[in-house]
Amino acid sequence: MINEVLHSRLIAFALGAWMCYCGSIGAYDGALFIPMIYALLLLLNYLDQKKSDGAGNADAQNK
Repeated sequence: MINEVLHSRLIAFALGAWMCYCGSIGAYDGALFIPMIYALLLLLNYLDQKKSDGAGNADAQNK
């Protein structure tokens, strides 16, 4: 479920529009906060996938 949300074009468009809006009014903290949260979610998703892939490879090597 989180993969579909993280890789959604609609979410990327909304983030880009939010960053443009915040940048145009000079609220740079708002322009950086939400993409940083998005990047953190991407990192956690990557680490979770890496952990689950590693466990599958470990079983295959032991048998």
